[in-house]
Amino acid sequence: MKRLKAAAAKAAARAASAKDKVRSAKAELKQARKLLKAEKKAAKQARRKVEAAAAAAAPVRPKPPALVQPSVRKRAPAKSVRSAPRRTPKPRAAKSPATMRTAAQVAKTVIERLHRPPPPPAPIITADTVPPANADPPEA
Repeated sequence: MKRLKAAAAKAAARAASAKDKVRSAKAELKQARKLLKAEKKAAKQARRKVEAAAAAAAPVRPKPPALVQPSVRKRAPAKSVRSAPRRTPKPRAAKSPATMRTAAQVAKTVIERLHRPPPPPAPIITADTVPPANADPPEA
């Protein structure tokens, strides 16, 4: 009887531990989703700023002066609606489910990226490096 009670207590402790692990995993997933959403929002804002800057920097062409037309103009005959039948639109190709990622997969990659150490710094190139073989010799 004592063994059964001890096994039940151990099982209850394991169950409580598993519940805590599930709760912490859910909290991490929620945080990762928040970070992903914030990154997407920041990327969208940056994209809009770039597009606005590109539009502002685009050269504006002046419009050509309007040509003076004679006072008598001939009108083109109006096209009837029935003479030009409408084409049916092409159906869109459905996205393959293989390219779609679940929220759990996205959160997992975000968490992995956050836990990864930062990349090493780029090597610093100094001015006194060896010149290439085909370079001109320095003047004395």
